[in-house]
Amino acid sequence: MKTTKDLSKYISGTYFSIRVGLAVMAFAFPILLWLGGHFLADVPLQGSMSAYYHASLHSLDGGPAGQGVMRDVFVGILFAVGVILFLYQGVTRLEDYAVNLAGLLALGIALFPMQWSPGSELPGKLHEAFALSFFLCIAYVAIFRAGDTLPLIPTEAARKRYRLLYMIVGCAMVGCPVLAFALALLPALTNYKIFFIEVAGIYAFGSYWAIKTRELSETDFDRKAAHGKIYVEPHGLTDAVHRIHLRESP
Repeated sequence: MKTTKDLSKYISGTYFSIRVGLAVMAFAFPILLWLGGHFLADVPLQGSMSAYYHASLHSLDGGPAGQGVMRDVFVGILFAVGVILFLYQGVTRLEDYAVNLAGLLALGIALFPMQWSPGSELPGKLHEAFALSFFLCIAYVAIFRAGDTLPLIPTEAARKRYRLLYMIVGCAMVGCPVLAFALALLPALTNYKIFFIEVAGIYAFGSYWAIKTRELSETDFDRKAAHGKIYVEPHGLTDAVHRIHLRESP
């Protein structure tokens, strides 16, 4: 029979693995698309990550869309990230809402691919809207919700460092997709530069989860929460941009 201590390690280990897994998938995502397309089918670097849903030598030569050699990887990783985020329990209700919504939006990105050839523009427009909204949700978590757990960090210098890191990755998750969308409107700039801007946004997403994992590990947050030693003060939607207070019992 497991003891209470063993169960707390089990719970904290599960949350640790989830956060690390999200970071690893984010960092591996663009590399898998790029190198997989190149080595499996000699597909050149595409103008965006979303293009790998369609990209194959056949489609690049005027063949049908939706048969990309890395399509399954693209959809699979988005589904994995989406399901994990949807099931993830945030520290506060507001974090939970934002992360869960981001999970649904990730599924939408996968289910509605970018427009590749002339035809209905609706799926492509939805793809763009879901992608931008996804990053905005996680940016909100990084900028406004990540700081809720920082008072548990013992030193002010460490708290300031984490606040700065969360602000940087949050702003990157807003700025990179907006910049990529703006460049996509300019035909002369619709090339591989957009791919790397999208990569920067994805890596900001991965960096958030890596930083959050480190921060919560420093305070042993997950184990304490599993023991019922962390209490969240009552809050609602009116606290959306305000810090929500946590208490730690002795």
